[in-house]
Amino acid sequence: MNELLLQWHNSLSSSPFLLLFILIGVFELAVWLRKRSNLPLLNPSLLTTIGVIVILKTTGISWQSFEQASNYLTFWLQPVVVCLAVPLYIQWQKIRAQWLPIIVSQIIASSVGIITGIGLVRLLGGSHDSVLAAAVKSVTMPIAIEVIETLGGVVGIAASTVLVAGVSGQMVGVWILHRFGQRLPMGLGLSLGSASHALGTVRAMQLGSRYVAYASLGLILNGIITAFLAPIIVPWLV
Repeated sequence: MNELLLQWHNSLSSSPFLLLFILIGVFELAVWLRKRSNLPLLNPSLLTTIGVIVILKTTGISWQSFEQASNYLTFWLQPVVVCLAVPLYIQWQKIRAQWLPIIVSQIIASSVGIITGIGLVRLLGGSHDSVLAAAVKSVTMPIAIEVIETLGGVVGIAASTVLVAGVSGQMVGVWILHRFGQRLPMGLGLSLGSASHALGTVRAMQLGSRYVAYASLGLILNGIITAFLAPIIVPWLV
């Protein structure tokens, strides 16, 4: 039995394609569970994350091996991001006509995201590294990593806060915005993109092309503005 487990572990560790197959399989299972149950809490991104963690812990596979396998998927994120330019192009005339409220709203959104993240973690008694990580919770992962390194924080903790912000926004963001009477594409899309980055944008895709255009814009602008504001605001708050 132990020899079989050892062979299984070695085959997984040495085969990135097998790990990739498992990752895709876990995600597809999570999507199936979400569709069958229709429960917002059964979020595919969240379930996949938990499932992969359980598999890696159970089998003893290193995260380096898993990262190597996931790089094959990460490569295709680049053309996917480029595809987000299509709805932006389609809505460009409307976006250009509303540039002032968009820019102002994103400056406010970035500032509020930084301040509330830091304030909440400090209120709950979080460590210094956790406080720093909370400042970049609403920024897409590549920018969040660059900002947290500039602030001297821990990348792993920052990645966790980004994941939490993305998953929570994807799960309940639209419901909360609807509760507050926000249903217009610009307001709802910008809110999802600026608060929950890529996962919020994925949720906006389910609402329509106008929503995803503004969500993509919110993702981009919030990331850029936060990269400038975080190094200025954070030292005053931590």
